[in-house]
Amino acid sequence: MIQLVKYNNSYEAVIIDYIIEFFSFHLLLNEKGGMPENKQAKENLALWTSEEHELYIISENNLPIGFLHIWYKGGNVAWIEDVFVAEKYRGKGAGGIAISQAEQIIKEKGGYTAVCIDVVPRNLAAIGLYQKLGYDILSLITVRKELGENSRTETADFLGYKFRI
Repeated sequence: MIQLVKYNNSYEAVIIDYIIEFFSFHLLLNEKGGMPENKQAKENLALWTSEEHELYIISENNLPIGFLHIWYKGGNVAWIEDVFVAEKYRGKGAGGIAISQAEQIIKEKGGYTAVCIDVVPRNLAAIGLYQKLGYDILSLITVRKELGENSRTETADFLGYKFRI
């Protein structure tokens, strides 16, 4: 059974490892490779457990298999900022169940009328999951400019413009 469990310090070691794995995955999506540092993961953990943030363990039968981070940035929209399921548990529905449970947590807080999720354009599996879960409104677009060499070769057309992804 999949459930969200509010983070506490007993999960610190496994969550630090998962945060490192999470950012390593994103570095690979962006063709950078490499491994984030333990210090960086600890800084993220501190932020994700600070005021206006909530960090949850995605648990399957009391085994931590990932995490989900919610940020209440203000206003009436909450953000599911980061969702991670360890690789060997992916594709079995845990991420979708965790997101649905997070939506319920947000609804129960009251005052929130929408939930947003950011996603890297190359993360097609996540985009497909979010679409399946009903995330069908593009409400904010982030554009990026590399300050150094840009090695991205894949492109996508969006609203009549071509972007590297």
